[in-house]
Amino acid sequence: MELVLSQNETAKKAHKILFSFSDPSYLLFNENVIDSILSSADTNIKKLHLTLGWENILKVALWTKERPLIHEVLSFIEKSGSTEDELMIFRKSDFHDIFPWLYYGKRFDVLRKICNAAKARTETKIAKNITVYCHLFSEETEKIVASSL
Repeated sequence: MELVLSQNETAKKAHKILFSFSDPSYLLFNENVIDSILSSADTNIKKLHLTLGWENILKVALWTKERPLIHEVLSFIEKSGSTEDELMIFRKSDFHDIFPWLYYGKRFDVLRKICNAAKARTETKIAKNITVYCHLFSEETEKIVASSL
């Protein structure tokens, strides 16, 4: 069984356009993304798709229920391929300011690495034989912009 955990209707639609799964395969979560993943892993699924926006993909990649801190996000993105000099301008910013810079700067390599990190972290934390796919979607474009596929 395959399950798609999406943070909202927009994310669900973005996934459905690309993958055409049936409606019962989709689950929207209202609680914290980490709790939702752990609950989903307790079912009999073999594959779990996560269709998440910027904040939630960072929460999964950093495996935190709390709002990510800017220094954690910057450190993580630096490990994903950006330089400390490039990221210096964001030191006193909100982490949400980083996504447009990566997306419109065509830093899809970094966005894919973040998706892959979220995938790897989830597979490690759920400790079951479940294949995880992480998809980053943009509320602005209403499309998936990066994936761990």
